[in-house]
Amino acid sequence: MERSGFLIFLFLLNMLIYCGGYWKVSGSCLDSERKALITFRKALNDRHNILSSWDDEASDCCKWRGITCHNITGFVLKLDLHTYNNTLSLSGRIDPAVVELKHLQLLDLSYNAFYGIPIPEFLGSMKELRHLNLSYAGFSGRIPHQLGNLSHLISLKLSSYKYPDYLLSAKNLWWLTNLTSLKYLDMPDVNLSMASHDWVHVMNKCPSLVELRLQFCGLSYISPTLASVNFTSLRVLHLSWNDFNSRIPKWIGNISALVSLNLSSNNFDGPVPYQFSQLPNLEELQLGGYLCPNCSQLPEGSWSKLKLLDLYLSELHGGISNSIWNITSLKSLSFSFNENIRGCIPRAITK
Repeated sequence: MERSGFLIFLFLLNMLIYCGGYWKVSGSCLDSERKALITFRKALNDRHNILSSWDDEASDCCKWRGITCHNITGFVLKLDLHTYNNTLSLSGRIDPAVVELKHLQLLDLSYNAFYGIPIPEFLGSMKELRHLNLSYAGFSGRIPHQLGNLSHLISLKLSSYKYPDYLLSAKNLWWLTNLTSLKYLDMPDVNLSMASHDWVHVMNKCPSLVELRLQFCGLSYISPTLASVNFTSLRVLHLSWNDFNSRIPKWIGNISALVSLNLSSNNFDGPVPYQFSQLPNLEELQLGGYLCPNCSQLPEGSWSKLKLLDLYLSELHGGISNSIWNITSLKSLSFSFNENIRGCIPRAITK
């Protein structure tokens, strides 16, 4: 019994050492993390005073605005300082003290105004991050490849403003293949023209992807063929407003999990791949600006779940395909700016 009691004592002692004694005040802020947050705040310009609760004398940073802590250990888990309503409250710089938040899982600085500073490379050392959102925050320059070290990352949002001084870019995207847990990649308005040739092959090595949004990215090439499609979990694929100038690749029709597909304004031409009509989960299909004057007929198929079909400005000619009127699940249908379409809308669908 004495040996058993001694082992229990050692176990409890080790737990106290590991937790630093913070069980005494359950869920309260760690002093080291409070100091790191204060240093982080001092590097920011807070013109709307949204961080007024970040008091140097306050003992519990877990109660500060934008902070979420673990309810037992007090570790800071979330730092959410996004700003909406066009207030663009925070500017200044990102102090390296933020890396002292060793257990941080979410960092959101979106919709602020950092006026063209680069994304800090040291963010790539925050190994516990699950969610990183730096969208529309005024960052510019090359996206640091060090973000590829964030192996636990689930969502990455890096959308940039279209202004030249606040535009993000990437020379290549191969660092993304290290993010084996990545499910949501949102990079609209990021200049990916230098990564245009192999971006598809990169994404094909990210099998966990559920949503991929690359609108307005300056992409000019899309692989016409793939030996095998590996991103089979993909539900959302938005590639509008690039400049592919080619036929739509048939392999897109092999992504059976797709729910929303937007290929608008890419100068695609040729027939719509038959495989699209066989996608079992497709609910939204947007092909606006699709240059196919001889393709008024969509491929015959089930379209069993399609709710939205957008074919605006597609130079369609002649009568509207009967296959469209047979899509009983449709809720929204657009043929705007197709001046040469002829024929009548069946009375049945107006009821």
